[in-house]
Amino acid sequence: MFFTNPSFLWALLGLGIPVAIHLWSKRQGKNIRVGSIKFLQESNSQRSRSIQLNELWLLLLRMLLIALLVFIIAEPRLTSKIENSPITYLVEASLLESPEVKTLADSLNAQAEVRFLKTDFPEYNSERLEPSNSGPPNYWQLAREMQTFKTDSIVVFTNAFLSGIKGKRPEITTPINWVNLNPDQTKKPLVGVIKDKNEAEWISVKSDTDVFKFQKEIKNMTSEIRDSILVIEKDTLQISMYSEEQFSSESRYLKASFLALEKYLNHPFKIKNIKEKDSLSPSDLLVWLSDQPAPDTEAKVLKFRSDALAGELLESGNSENEYYLTSELTSENVIDEHLGDQLLKMLNLYPELRKEAGAYDRRVMNLELLKPNFTEDTTTDNKDKGREVSNYLWLVLVILLLSERVLSRYRKQ
Repeated sequence: MFFTNPSFLWALLGLGIPVAIHLWSKRQGKNIRVGSIKFLQESNSQRSRSIQLNELWLLLLRMLLIALLVFIIAEPRLTSKIENSPITYLVEASLLESPEVKTLADSLNAQAEVRFLKTDFPEYNSERLEPSNSGPPNYWQLAREMQTFKTDSIVVFTNAFLSGIKGKRPEITTPINWVNLNPDQTKKPLVGVIKDKNEAEWISVKSDTDVFKFQKEIKNMTSEIRDSILVIEKDTLQISMYSEEQFSSESRYLKASFLALEKYLNHPFKIKNIKEKDSLSPSDLLVWLSDQPAPDTEAKVLKFRSDALAGELLESGNSENEYYLTSELTSENVIDEHLGDQLLKMLNLYPELRKEAGAYDRRVMNLELLKPNFTEDTTTDNKDKGREVSNYLWLVLVILLLSERVLSRYRKQ
C-alpha cells in the first residue's frame, strides 16, 4: 500500500485530541454526606471495571475515526503487481516480403512478443500475415499508442517511408528504438492507364529511397489490362476565364501557362473567355480576375487577392475548391516561382491515379528525423497506479461514526 498524498499523514498527530478530551472531561468524585453508613453496601468491583472498559472503547473509536479520516485524505492505494514483458517487437507488414526479415520475425516470435506495426497492433502470426498493400502506417500516431504497452522495451522494425509521416511530431514519454530495415530496392510498378480514343498511356512510377516520379509509355490497350488495372478516360479540361481590364497581364500569363501545361501533359484544355456572370457555363475551373465577388459554382475557382506575405503565387482558400492568385504576374515571378507547377498542383489531374501510386512511394526519412520528441516523465502522478481503496474506508468510517455515537449516548460521554 502507498499514499498518493503522504504529506497529509502529519495530521495523525491529531490522535492526541480525543485523549486530551477524555482526560480533561474526567469527572471528579463528589462528596455525599450521609447520616449513617448502616445501609450502604460494598460496590461491585466488576461493574466498576466495566465502566472503565467502555470508556476505553469510546476513546479508541474516536482515535480510529480521526486516523481513518486522515488516511482517506492521504488517498491510500493498494499496489498491484503488473508483470511487463521484457521486450516487444513491432514489425511493418511490408517488410515481411523479404525472406530475411520474415526469418528474423519468426525467430523473435519464439522468444518474445512480436506484433504488427498497424492500428490495434495485432499479434504476429507467421502463417497468417497482414496485407502489405494498404500503404505505410502513420508512424507518429502509432508512436503515441505504443505508450500503453505493458513492456520494458519497444523495438520497431520499419521502412521509415516518408509518406507515413503525417501531422505534428508527437511528444512521448516512452523510449522507442527504431530500426530501418528498408531493402533499398527500386520499384517500377504499373499503376494505371490513361486512354484517349485509340491511344493509351501506360503510367508507372519509379521510386526508391530518394526518388518518386511518374513515367509513361505509349502502348496498345488489351482486354486483360483493362480488367486488371485502373483505366482513366482522358477528358478535355474546361476552363472559364473572366478578366477585367486591369488584370489583362495576369490573364495573358495564365493562358500561356495553361497552353504550356496542355502541351506538356498531352491533355486537351479548352479555355473560354466570358464577358458577364450570366454567360458562365459549366466548367472544371473558373478563373475570376475581378474585384467583384465570384459567382457561386461547383467548379474550382481561382480569384485574385493580393497578399504580400504569401509564400507562393497560388494559395489555398477557405474551402476545398477555392484558390487565390496572391500577386500581380510578371515575366520574372512566373518563371522564378514556377507558376506552371503551382497550376498543375491546383488542377490535380487524375487524383485516383495519384492515390493508387501513393502505395508505391519508397522514399524514406532519416531515422533521427522520424523519431518523436522524447521527454522523461518527471511527474509523480500515482493516481494511475494501484487500486483505489478510499471508497471502502468511507464505508468503515460511517459504520464507526454510528457506533461511536451510539456508545457515546449510552455512556453519556
